Amino acid sequence: MKLLARISKLITANINSLLDEAEDPEVMVKQLIRDIEESIIEIRRETVKAVANEKQLEKQLSFTVDLISDLEGKARLALEKDEETLAREVLKKKLRTEKTRDNLTKEHKSSVDLSVQLKSDLVRLEDRAQEARRKKEELIRRKRSAEAALRTQKAAKKSSEIVSDVRSSIDDIERSITDVDSIENEIIKIESQAEAEKEVLELEIKKELDLQSLAEENSVNEELDRLKKDLNKTN
Repeated sequence: MKLLARISKLITANINSLLDEAEDPEVMVKQLIRDIEESIIEIRRETVKAVANEKQLEKQLSFTVDLISDLEGKARLALEKDEETLAREVLKKKLRTEKTRDNLTKEHKSSVDLSVQLKSDLVRLEDRAQEARRKKEELIRRKRSAEAALRTQKAAKKSSEIVSDVRSSIDDIERSITDVDSIENEIIKIESQAEAEKEVLELEIKKELDLQSLAEENSVNEELDRLKKDLNKTN
């Protein structure tokens, strides 16, 4: 997901390193703030979508669970009326509905996980925005202070000392640079691995569906036997 990859870079980026590489740190930090604020708007929109999808899956899952219970009752009633053919058809539908329920359960879990991740990223992005704003104010203050100091310096020696101090500060920042590109490379690696796993999973699902069609009749017979035993006990 490109949005999550971009947000990950913004969250993990070393602001000092980014400013050190910038020709004009003040302009750079303003651009960084704009990027973060735009990402916050986008991630809020995606969070709303994720939560809505989560709620929709909850409703579908609840409906499916109720349907399974209803089909169980209909199959039992059909057997009580000696309508075994009808009972078999109802049980087939019940088994398929149970598979739908299992798939919905997995989808719902994934949706919940995504919502949690987006909410967490949103909080972290907002924290980064505050950090960047503080850095901007600090840069403005330092810039004004440096300009005032330079204006008051007459001697070349003193000016040289100021330049030396600034260079020393820059060197300290350079030593703390984090390799942000490595994060993107790692994300690309994970995405590639996920695609490969998806292809393997699709092949496995196809094979499993072939086996499921053969096993369905046995499952129906087991359901019929169970219901018949229940009816015999009742009678």
